[in-house]
Amino acid sequence: MKIVVDEHYKRIEATQKQNQEKLATMLNREKELDTLIESLFEEKVLGNLSEERFLKMTYRYEDEQSSLKQQIKHLKKIVQEEKAHEMNADGFLKIVRRCSEFQELSLEVLQEFIDKIVVYHRENIHGEIVQNVEIYYKMIGHVKLPQFSKKETESLSLTFGRIKKERSA
Repeated sequence: MKIVVDEHYKRIEATQKQNQEKLATMLNREKELDTLIESLFEEKVLGNLSEERFLKMTYRYEDEQSSLKQQIKHLKKIVQEEKAHEMNADGFLKIVRRCSEFQELSLEVLQEFIDKIVVYHRENIHGEIVQNVEIYYKMIGHVKLPQFSKKETESLSLTFGRIKKERSA
């Protein structure tokens, strides 16, 4: 569960950082356009700019600004949705904490954690039979887990107590 939550947080943080940077860039450009439009008016009033040139440039800047405002509105909505996903991850963590003491994987535990499981057809890739399975967790969706070597998998299994040790006779 820790791997799932960590991967989900990494994905959310990376996306949020990109979107915050993009939003900041767009907001700066919007301010620049305001300044450019103001300077166009000043140049027109001072007589340094023809009417035709003034109208052409004003339309271009206003079109860009209008498009930019729509993009900013859309990006702000996305940022809010990402915050909601982060809160969903917090809800998922609460479920993990509540169910962290289970000894056996039961139907109730699966229903608590898993929204759906997608199983793909088996494929023969380079002589090895591979079958992909995607697990969609409640509140956080599908999380692509890192690939582990057989040795790492055994180590994790021993750490989490999932491999039964051989009993001495």
